[in-house]
Amino acid sequence: MNLARDAALAGEVRPLDGARILVVDDNQPVRFVVRRYLERAAATCVEAEDGNQALAVLATEAFDLVVLDIDMPGLNGIDTCLQLRANPTTARLPVVFLTGRDDEMRHVQALQAGGDDFITKPFTAPVLIARIANLVARHRAERENTRLVELLRRYVSVPLRAGEAGRQAVERVDATVLFSDLRGFTATSMHESAEHVFSAISDVLAEQTRIVTKWHGYVDKFSGDGMLAIFEGADSAHDACRAAMDIVSWARAFAGISFWQPPPIGFGIHKGEFLRGDLGGENQLEFTVIGAPVNIAARLCGVARALEIVVSEDIARRVEGRVRLSSPRLVPLKGLSEAASLHTVLVP
Repeated sequence: MNLARDAALAGEVRPLDGARILVVDDNQPVRFVVRRYLERAAATCVEAEDGNQALAVLATEAFDLVVLDIDMPGLNGIDTCLQLRANPTTARLPVVFLTGRDDEMRHVQALQAGGDDFITKPFTAPVLIARIANLVARHRAERENTRLVELLRRYVSVPLRAGEAGRQAVERVDATVLFSDLRGFTATSMHESAEHVFSAISDVLAEQTRIVTKWHGYVDKFSGDGMLAIFEGADSAHDACRAAMDIVSWARAFAGISFWQPPPIGFGIHKGEFLRGDLGGENQLEFTVIGAPVNIAARLCGVARALEIVVSEDIARRVEGRVRLSSPRLVPLKGLSEAASLHTVLVP
């Protein structure tokens, strides 16, 4: 190996920028050379002398790839890789084998053990880095894809996922509706950059979604800075109130948005019978809910102040004794001929 020449070649680009790589070999000079090459390509490297030490390191630290010698005393590379593949945490971690023999059977064993690639010693920096860079890029793409899929699933309603194969028949549902949105959003958007406002809304909606799911609800839709969530079951009124209370508690403690401290979320909650199904045609189809209870919950949200949870008289009766409530007050609501009796949920 010509270290000076190959390191110079590797240093022309930074294909491993930010990658964390574990280099496992019982031969210290080999570890030195591999580490030197990879660090010239902007990777961060950690060394291990054998398979057992490698497994101990991997149990406490995260890596993007493992460079693994085959022939080592104690736990060899083949057995080490088999243990990595048997562990859910490292099952998909890329492994590049190093071997001192150009032995076809050895290569087959390495691949059968779950190795992604192998490199025969002696090797050059460009070959080593190119193969590792490809695997690191693939691994990062897989992780990002998994993250995005999980993130998207948080924003897709449970009924929609259950029936995503085709158009859903309209059904009548008796459930609790929770509306939330941010007070003063329009004024804020006039003074803050669109990027900052978008990021802030995303953070707020993501946390609301997590809490709604925790309390057995699902998010039907987002509308700008607002959210519509549905809670079903015999205890849906209580679940919706507790979700709103948890969101208020989170908002009070959250200091991650400079222009919203705390995020000024208001809530409206009502229960009743409404329709759920697909609206629209082939070019624009939306699975959602419509009906008087949905409209009333939206009106209740409209009269709520920042961090206030406004509920209907029906919700108040269903949660009495389990949720602290204010005295009732009569408030006129758009679309209703008479003022409605409303309560505020008191959050400790």
